[in-house]
Amino acid sequence: MAIRYTEGFIEQALFKVYSRGTRTVKSVAEELDVNCHTVKNWMKRKEASTASVPAAKEKRPQDWTAEQQLVALHETHGLSGESLQTWCREWG
Repeated sequence: MAIRYTEGFIEQALFKVYSRGTRTVKSVAEELDVNCHTVKNWMKRKEASTASVPAAKEKRPQDWTAEQQLVALHETHGLSGESLQTWCREWG
């Protein structure tokens, strides 16, 4: 029976792969206890989906209104590690 991974797990796995530095994809896959070929397929799927979607204009935090900045401060207060990184990837 094939193992089903959540989209959140896949996103975090891809984040680790793309920020691996000098490590290999295989070593990251072993750390996650996922088959290396599965991780590579996720990478291909991500690249294909990114290539088909036109790049949206990114809204920088410097462009946020004071209200948006305050909301961001409240939402991120107390977050750390991967939770904070996930929020930053979603909201800039």
